[in-house]
Amino acid sequence: MSSSVEEFLTFLEHAERSPLTIINYRCDLRAFAAWFEETNGEAFEPSRVTPTDLREYKQAMIVRLGFKPASINRKLATLKSFLKWATDSGLVADGIAHKVPRFEREARPGPRWLDRREQNALLRTLENGGSDRDLSIVKLMLNTGLRVHELCGLLWSDVTMTERKGVLVVRSGKGRKRREVPLNLDARNALEAAGFRLCAGQRVPVYYGQRGPLTPRGVQSMMERYASGINAEITPHALRHTFCKNLVNAGVGLEKVAALAGHENMQTTRRYCEPSMKDLEGAVALIGEDR
Repeated sequence: MSSSVEEFLTFLEHAERSPLTIINYRCDLRAFAAWFEETNGEAFEPSRVTPTDLREYKQAMIVRLGFKPASINRKLATLKSFLKWATDSGLVADGIAHKVPRFEREARPGPRWLDRREQNALLRTLENGGSDRDLSIVKLMLNTGLRVHELCGLLWSDVTMTERKGVLVVRSGKGRKRREVPLNLDARNALEAAGFRLCAGQRVPVYYGQRGPLTPRGVQSMMERYASGINAEITPHALRHTFCKNLVNAGVGLEKVAALAGHENMQTTRRYCEPSMKDLEGAVALIGEDR
């Protein structure tokens, strides 16, 4: 792959983009480079990319490769970011980034959250056969809305609690932004069960896996095990969405939800006001004759 791609990925690292974002960019650019070389019979370099290449690649993703609109959107966005960087770096002529075709239109699905029945089923499964650690993790995520990397990076020194209140400090939020999340009784109980009294104030992780500090992949694997027993898709992000949806359903203002969740854009928070299919099913059930 072109050395310019590696330079671009290094640029992203210095810009503190997330590791997952950088992995996705690498895969997308590697795929485009392979297509470019196969199609044109020449080595890929950003200076050789033409508007025709961009149009044909989009068409290939639609027709030959059969990608879904969401995948096409992401890959085109990657190309646009790369070509903008290449322009700023003097590697390509000004304007090529603007030749990236328009994205495929697709209705954006709403956030996936657990309804009350699914939340209770998950908690019952954990209470009946899960570990104390796993139950503590799920309860904490449902009551704080932590992102999975925020949970894994949480230290006991980030937690302050008394008998009646508590606060959790997120020091590694999205965009490196710091925020504080008040702890309700359920969240405090979850942290008590995890060992707060023994470890309070220590600069050590709150949660550990089998081979050291807990990892995002470890959290995902844990949730997959419990999901199979309750017939629901459970992911760390679904629990974060559930936290936000529960707040909205309880009548909490969007500005407060945004602050608690660490949303940079209020439009992200407004999505939790959009009804899910289950919300709509419940609405039409209210007017049926056999309700």
